[in-house]
Amino acid sequence: MTAQQIQCQLGWQSFNRLIISVMFFIIAMSCDDLGKKQPLAERPIQTTFKVEDFNSATDCQNCHPNHYEEWSASMHAYSTQDPVWFKLQQNAHNSHAAKGVELGDFCVQCHSPIAALTDAITDHENLTPEIMSSLPIQIQEGVTCDVCHSTTHLPESTDIQTAEQNFETADFKLYMDGTRYSIIDDPQNNSFHESEFHEGYDQSDFCRNCHNLTVNGMDAEVTNFEWEGTAFEAMGSECQTCHMPTYEGYAAEGGPLRENLHRHYFPGVGTSIIAESENNGLLPAISEILDGSADVNIFEPLADTLLSTEPLTIKLIISNNAGHNFPSGVTFTRQLWLEVIASIDGDTIFHSGHLNENGDIYDFYTDPEKLVDPQLNVFNTVLYNEAGDSGIMNVSVEDMVWMNDYTLPVSGSRMVNYIIDLPTFAPEGGSTLEISARLRFRSFPPFLLRHINLNEEVDRLLIWDIDEISTSAVLE
Repeated sequence: MTAQQIQCQLGWQSFNRLIISVMFFIIAMSCDDLGKKQPLAERPIQTTFKVEDFNSATDCQNCHPNHYEEWSASMHAYSTQDPVWFKLQQNAHNSHAAKGVELGDFCVQCHSPIAALTDAITDHENLTPEIMSSLPIQIQEGVTCDVCHSTTHLPESTDIQTAEQNFETADFKLYMDGTRYSIIDDPQNNSFHESEFHEGYDQSDFCRNCHNLTVNGMDAEVTNFEWEGTAFEAMGSECQTCHMPTYEGYAAEGGPLRENLHRHYFPGVGTSIIAESENNGLLPAISEILDGSADVNIFEPLADTLLSTEPLTIKLIISNNAGHNFPSGVTFTRQLWLEVIASIDGDTIFHSGHLNENGDIYDFYTDPEKLVDPQLNVFNTVLYNEAGDSGIMNVSVEDMVWMNDYTLPVSGSRMVNYIIDLPTFAPEGGSTLEISARLRFRSFPPFLLRHINLNEEVDRLLIWDIDEISTSAVLE
């Protein structure tokens, strides 16, 4: 296939995707009466809370062992155990306190909603894992069962206002009368709690108070906004579709077999970096959700035979198949990058996206002058503050005034070029040029962990290979 044919095909594919998206969007807008966007039933909202209002997840374990086991391996349960979070929230509070700014529960409200709702943490600057372990178990459990299953209304997105120092704005609409909600429309009576169907529990908006953060109205961590208005929304593909896939099983011990139970691993890219962590079931769930989330393709195939008289330009297209930007969420700490290797008869002549002896790629944090890997392509965001400083070493999300966005757009792609210098001669009889590319992903860069004195944890960072492709040609 020629380059023109490929370009034409890609153009028609993009056009067809656009038409399908518009059609589904029109259909979705015209079918409001089907109930997806109808107002939820009137239910009460509680405004003040005590820790005792909430049950521990361990109270749910006997009746819901599968859900408990999955949740225990999830990042929701890990949210108040994560050593990176403890270090970063300490640094944020200390640096802002030095400027007379009080962040309050900004970092806590989504990592331990019960702690924020009950004002349980007063010394954020000195909050450590040891102090957390002394607090009530409901607080230690982070995003625990009752936080979600006592929600009575869908939340609003979270917007912080820095001028007013209004940082505690995450929206939780709960009511602790003993009723637990889910999408099961015929819950079984039991002696432990009342159960009720809630039509909002399989909607993406359920997640937006902690997964849609704006700063003074500017996009910061906006997975929900990225999804809105896309073909995924139009086709009814919600956050839960991918991050809480359904299966057949038992919601509770002794209950009926059900076909629409949701997994509770909540996979993304994050994993525990605590030494004793087992990640029960989470790693396969992450592997499954990342498999096929993006594709790498060569835009212009190499000719079967090449002349090594001038540099070779190779164009790659990286396409996003996820229902939001890729990566999403805390994109300024994520690393999604391309590794490209070119070799002749097994000898490497070009390497971009490789790791140094510390496990870091040569991005602008490690190699600001772009001397080692000038053609490196990283797909993330870079935050800037009012002083013009940039990057995760200098700017926290609450300080951002703008960002550069290099992520892969939803239902979109980015094209990148690599220029490879070929040798001026080839061995007699020709040589084989091989080029391979793979898209790699991890939750944190190692240099960030070392910066916050988590040196031992660096080795526990996992790299996920999302997709790879290779091609070859004969040099003459």
